[in-house]
Amino acid sequence: MTAKNLLGKLIEKIDQKEVVGILKDLISVPGHVDCPGQEEEISKAVFALFEDMGMEVSTQKVEPHRHNVIARMAGSGKKKSLALNGHLDTVPPSDNMKHSKPYITDGKVYGLGAVDMKGGIAAMAYAMMLVKQAGIALDGDLFFTGVVGEESGGVGTHHLMAESGFCADYFVVGEPTGLKIVNSHKGVFNMEVVIEGKAVHASIPQKGLNAIDAMADFIYLLNHAYKPVLQKRSQEEVGSPSINCGIVRGGQKINVVADRCLLNLDRRWIEAERDVDMIAEIKPYLAQACAKDSGYRYHITPLLPQGRYFGPFFMPQDHAFVKICRNAFQKIGLQGEVSGMQGWTDGATILHRGFPALIIGPGAMEYAHTAEEHILISEVVDAVKFYISLILEICAGQPAN
Repeated sequence: MTAKNLLGKLIEKIDQKEVVGILKDLISVPGHVDCPGQEEEISKAVFALFEDMGMEVSTQKVEPHRHNVIARMAGSGKKKSLALNGHLDTVPPSDNMKHSKPYITDGKVYGLGAVDMKGGIAAMAYAMMLVKQAGIALDGDLFFTGVVGEESGGVGTHHLMAESGFCADYFVVGEPTGLKIVNSHKGVFNMEVVIEGKAVHASIPQKGLNAIDAMADFIYLLNHAYKPVLQKRSQEEVGSPSINCGIVRGGQKINVVADRCLLNLDRRWIEAERDVDMIAEIKPYLAQACAKDSGYRYHITPLLPQGRYFGPFFMPQDHAFVKICRNAFQKIGLQGEVSGMQGWTDGATILHRGFPALIIGPGAMEYAHTAEEHILISEVVDAVKFYISLILEICAGQPAN
């Protein structure tokens, strides 16, 4: 049987109800920072899913109650290996979340995690199941790596790659990309800025130092002096770096001059800024904002966990893996458009460890973390087709008789 015929036979076996059933089951099991044990239950559910498929599956302890799940279909070693990566956790449900449990309407599956990223996990698992059921003799190892903690600092993939030394020749991270081949996204660097002044009664503000006033001046300088600097830098597919004022807290009481103000900054950075000290770069603006009185004190502290990589992600469009993925898309009648995305992903951690990685998954990121989170069933099915095509492209030998 030719590879083209084999792909066609596997696609014919796709049962939409089965795919949706897996997705609904995954959505039904919560796993986030507010759950007892965080991802404990969803890790058990994903382990059971692959175990029921008859696959070799194991867990990897990351922290107490928190385990990565690794499924493997062994190959002969004659071809390259492929790892399909997906994070098991979601953000906690918002107060206005309409469908925390799975709900289907108008060809869409609604629910917490539907698009970010249990739709991708369901498609990956189902694609691997069809390959196994077909008795295809793989010539390259095929893995699924379900990781914890992506939404809260990337601890699962960091442990997988840096602590346990897991490796594969190619990685696909199934974050929602609308089934585009994402080869580029920015890095993230979070900072806390604190300005300290002097508290006095609000009736005599001239005798104090208002930290809120100084912070307001600093924010003005960031918006009107620093952002134009960032606009002069750019990365393919994602544009310029950015900075966002996310949280501001200051003051004690309405009738007291604020002696302290805190600002949390989210700085998104690009490949061209690897030699930029992002704290040193904004300090002159902070010094300028506090220069009106020598009594002001200020400092900047990085917030992201030390020892993990939160930098940008970029693979050239002419990389061999991009070409492989494009070819896999073309074989199922899809274009395989290359694009960038604005959010950070575990793909950056993987690529930083030296392994080719791309971000490709079903669904639109704009619906992630929203009250109306949902994913198109048709796109989940197309994702199954793509993952099958890619598995055959990279790992497959001949079907068993």
